[in-house]
Amino acid sequence: MRCLRFLAVPLLAVLGGFLVAGGPNAANAAGCTARPSPALSMPAGVKALREGQPLRILAIGSSTTAGVGASSGDTNYPSQLAHRLTAALGEGRVAMVNAGVSGETGPSTLARLKSLVQTQPAPQLVLWQVGTNDVIFGGDPTRLRATVADGLAAIAASGAAVVVIDQQYFPGINDLARYEAFVAAVNAAASARGVPLLRRYAMMKQWAAEDPKGFRGTLSWDSFHMNDAGYACLAEALAPAIIAAAKQGGGGGTASAKPAR
Repeated sequence: MRCLRFLAVPLLAVLGGFLVAGGPNAANAAGCTARPSPALSMPAGVKALREGQPLRILAIGSSTTAGVGASSGDTNYPSQLAHRLTAALGEGRVAMVNAGVSGETGPSTLARLKSLVQTQPAPQLVLWQVGTNDVIFGGDPTRLRATVADGLAAIAASGAAVVVIDQQYFPGINDLARYEAFVAAVNAAASARGVPLLRRYAMMKQWAAEDPKGFRGTLSWDSFHMNDAGYACLAEALAPAIIAAAKQGGGGGTASAKPAR
C-alpha cells in the first residue's frame, strides 16, 4: 500500500504536497457565519495529541480544496486552516495534507478517498468538500448522495472523523432548483450518518443576498472560485470546531511532535 506522509506543521510554509501555515488572517466579515453541525468528535485525533503525535488531517475535494483562485499555495483553505490550528494547539501539533484535485467529481474523489484513509500513517480527521462538479458536469443527485454515503462509510470504518463541506453558491447558477437538489443530496447523506456538515452553500447564498459587495469580495476573477478572503472564511468556519474537539479530551497544549519521516 502506498505510504501517505503527513508532516507536522511548523509556523512557516513548506514545499511539496503539504500546504501548511501562512496566509492572511480571516476577515471578520458579517457573512462568514457557517459552522459545522453537529459538533465534531475525533477520538483518534485526541488520542494522538495526548500521545505527543500531531493531529493528521486530510483535506480532500476538488478546486476549492486545491485552492484555485488563491494567490499562492499558502492561502488556500487547508493552508490557512493549518495556520489557525497550529496557533491554537501548538507548533508541531498539526499535520495537514491537501489532496484536492481541480475539476474532480464525487466518484473520482471517492476512489482516492478510500485509498487515502487506509494509507499509513492514516488521517484522524477528513475534511471532504464535495458535489459542485457533479452538478456542472451533468451528474445525478441520487448518485451523488450514494457516493457521499459510500465515502462516509469508508471514513467511519477507518476510525477517522469527518467534516463534510457542501457546494459553493455563485452568481452564475443557471438552474437554481437543479443545483439545490445536489446540495440537498450532500446534506441528506451527511445527516443520515450524523456527521458534521459545513453548510457552505446556504451561508454563501445568504451572504450574497444581504451583502452583495462583501460577498463579491470573497470570489476570484471568474466569480466562481474563491479568492484568499473566501478561503480565509472557510478556514475560520472550520477551525473553532476542530480546536474544540481537540481540547475536549485534553488535546490542547504546546508540546511539539517530531515530523513524520
